[in-house]
Formats: sequence, structure tokens, C-alpha cells
Amino acid sequence: MKQKKPLSSYVEMLRTMIAILISLIIVFAIILLISSQPLSALGDFIFGPLTSVRRFGNVIEGMTPLMFTGLAVIILFKPGLFNLSMEGAFFIGAVAACAASLGLGLSGKTALIVAMAAAAVAGGFICFIPGIMKVKTGSNELVTSLMLNYTCLYVGLWIITTFFYDPTQNSNYSYKFPEGCALSKIITGTRINSGTIIALVTVLVIWVIVNRTPFGFKANLVGENFNMANYAGINSGLMIILTQILGGMLAGLGGAAELFGMYQRFQYSAFPGYGWDGVLIAIVARRKVQYVPFAALFLSYLRIGADIMSRNSDIPFEIVNIIQAVMVLLISATAILSGYKKKLIIKETKEFEAAAKKEVQA
Repeated sequence: MKQKKPLSSYVEMLRTMIAILISLIIVFAIILLISSQPLSALGDFIFGPLTSVRRFGNVIEGMTPLMFTGLAVIILFKPGLFNLSMEGAFFIGAVAACAASLGLGLSGKTALIVAMAAAAVAGGFICFIPGIMKVKTGSNELVTSLMLNYTCLYVGLWIITTFFYDPTQNSNYSYKFPEGCALSKIITGTRINSGTIIALVTVLVIWVIVNRTPFGFKANLVGENFNMANYAGINSGLMIILTQILGGMLAGLGGAAELFGMYQRFQYSAFPGYGWDGVLIAIVARRKVQYVPFAALFLSYLRIGADIMSRNSDIPFEIVNIIQAVMVLLISATAILSGYKKKLIIKETKEFEAAAKKEVQA
């Protein structure tokens, strides 16, 4: 019996769109109230990123690390854990990539490949720690992962300043990466690089893993019903550990892609914030892998538009933080359309039962 796609599956998407629309309306209202030139400010905010190739290039550049961390969060949360060490994994991935590129004596694409592999391994190890502690000791992964992030920050900065610090620079910058150890630029006049292609390919690979493999099925089942997964013979502890490693690898790879795509040397002195942004991407994408590129593009577009608006008007850049906060609040509010969704589920269940009876009678 061929089943049509249930209407209730569209309710979550509709709820997300309503939340985004409401947040934008609120921000537009604020701009109209506080700006001396509201129409000009709104024009810069909405259309500014489209006014030149360079500006739209900034949007694509900004969405690349967001795709990696958005995927990382979706995988980390898949088995029902709230492991928030993706920021530390992203940062330590960049540190490991820098250390591998400068410390192993390699050059060119060989150095690039080895460094990115080192970043993935380092990121996987970081997110493995809260996972194994949860499985073996029952410790709260939220607390351990948050504390681990700051350990990653200070240990990472110590590694850079102790072993790879360039004394000719005025900040905690490393030496320049070896010749050829960089992601190729793909559009002239922008910094759009092959890291974007790697991110899109990664989205496709993770979608296949999550939706078309036993690993994805088991991870989903562990997250939805831990006891049922154990009853079905799934090693839930192992699935938790494997998902945390995979999520960390994605975050670490994102750190390397950002480093080699946008910079010539390591130059972070604090968290870049992409790991925390990954939570927002996962929320806007409704934890669906296929929606991650669109969520990343949307958030990056908002930020570039807000940056252009803040430079050309009297509206501060922080207006984008209001949009993000309202979106998270409304998307997380399960009451929105929940009654309508329940009615659709009941209706579809009855329709399915009726169709099944007809098929049996036939």
C-alpha cells in the first residue's frame, strides 16, 4: 500500500517558518521605531548582501563553518545526549590542524590532507570524553562538556603560544602555514573556497548515514527510546560513544576547513563561536540534516545584512542577536500549532486504518 506523505510532517516546517517570520517582523518594527532612516536601513539589511559578488561571497564564506557545526550538533544530540563540546572540538580541531601542518615537516596538499585528518581525530577525541563519561559513570554530559570547552581553549592557546608562536606578530599568531597548505579559492574576488564544497559533500554523506544505514537507525532508536533500544539488542552505550566521536570529528573538520580556507596562520585568541552557532543551526533545521545548508545560508545572510546595515546606518549589528533569540524562543515553543498537529495525526491514523482494512478485505 503506497502511503502519501503525512500532512503532520509539514507542521514542524510551518512552525519554523512562522517563528522566523515573527522574529523578522519584530526586528523590522524595532528598526522603524529607532532609526532615523528606517527604509534605508531595511534596504541594506534585506538587499545589502546581494549588491556585489564580494558581499554575497561573504555570505557563502560564513555559512561554511556553520554547516559543519550544525551537522556536528545534530549527530551529537542524536542519541538523546546534550553534549555541548562542539565549540571546544571546533577550536581544538583548528589547533591540531595548525600543529600538524607546521610540526610534521610536510608541505603542499599532503600537509593539508594530514592536517585536516588530524583535526577530525582531535575533534572526535574531545567529544568522546563527555560521551564515555556518560556511559561509564553516568555523569552529566552538559556539565562535563561545558567545562571541557574551556579546557580546550586554554590548552589550545598554550600549544600555539609555546610551540608555534610567531614572535614577529603582535598577537598570539602562529607561523604561516607551509606553501600550498590551503583550500583552493573557487570564485575570483571572494574568499569562497573548496571548504564549501567539502561541507556540502559532508552534508550528503551524513544524510546517507543517518537515513540509509543501520548505524543511523540505531542512533535514532537510542535517542527516541533508550530502553526499547536495549530491549531490541542494540548496544546503546556503544552507539552513544560512536555518535559523539562522529559529531566531534565533524566539528574538528570544520575548524580545519575554516582555518585553511580563510587564514594563512592560526590567529584565534578566543572561541570563534561557530560551535555555539551550530546549536542554532540545528534548531532552525529542525535537526534534519538536509535542511542544514539552508539554515546556515539563512543565518549567514542575516549576519552579513546586519553588518552592512550597521555600517551604513544608526542601527547596531546586535539587531541580529534579537532575531536569533526570538527564533529560538518561538521554534522551541512546542505549543505553536501543537493542537493542529495532534488533530492531523489523529486524522491520518484513522485514514491509514481505513485504508488497511480495505486492503485486507480486497
